Amino acid sequence: MARSRKIRRSSRSRFSIEDRKGLALFGTGLAILLALGLFAWHTVRAPERDYDRVTLCNPNLPRFAHHLVVIDASDSFSAHQAHFLKTHLSSLLESAAVNDRFSIFVLDDHYNGLSEPVIDLCKPPSQSDVSSLTANRQFVQALYRQRFEEPLDIAIAKAVSGGEQPVSPIFEALSDVAALNHIDPAAENIHLTIVSDMIQNSSSGSVFKRGSTAIDQLPMIDLSRATTKVLWLKRKKYSQYQTTKLESSWEDYLNSISRSAEIVKVRD
Repeated sequence: MARSRKIRRSSRSRFSIEDRKGLALFGTGLAILLALGLFAWHTVRAPERDYDRVTLCNPNLPRFAHHLVVIDASDSFSAHQAHFLKTHLSSLLESAAVNDRFSIFVLDDHYNGLSEPVIDLCKPPSQSDVSSLTANRQFVQALYRQRFEEPLDIAIAKAVSGGEQPVSPIFEALSDVAALNHIDPAAENIHLTIVSDMIQNSSSGSVFKRGSTAIDQLPMIDLSRATTKVLWLKRKKYSQYQTTKLESSWEDYLNSISRSAEIVKVRD
């Protein structure tokens, strides 16, 4: 009996108090390292890190909106109109959510309808959208500026620099938006902005020849998912054509083919 007590006492004294403290610290450190490893693994594999390197679109995140902007470059923009457009788009950009998509097109007589998109990008996270614990905020902001903001600024500047053209295929451009699958099926909301003097002039109809009746007789197209806004560029040289009847005809037509339509006048 005395011998068995001695053996038990001997086994308990095999680890000193300092040894037991060391083992406890080792176990705690191991647990922390494991937790950090799991956190890093989760961060690297997080859905928000999975995006297309060209479009910056992330298929694993929701897309609340797709902003399509059709810019009529068949005539020159005044300085005020160019500034108004840039301010309007900057406001859209600021209020947009991460992964919202922006597609900008131009129309003129070269395309007889819609161009390929001069920009087609999804909004990436900016510095304010990420935590300094999980991302390099300066790197994120630089990526946001270089891959998204700067190309957007260049595209807008290029789009508004067109000169006077004999054809203004506004209807054809809208038809191309509907027919060529330019509307993102993943987006919950579609916002279409038309930047134009709305002087339709093509083989489909000419305001110069038929006034507002040219719009009344345009064929129907399907933009039923889109909420439409027109930035109506006022031009003194076209004042005899930019009548209240023309405005009413466009408003009726756009309301018939899209979810709703709003016309905002932009002075020359």
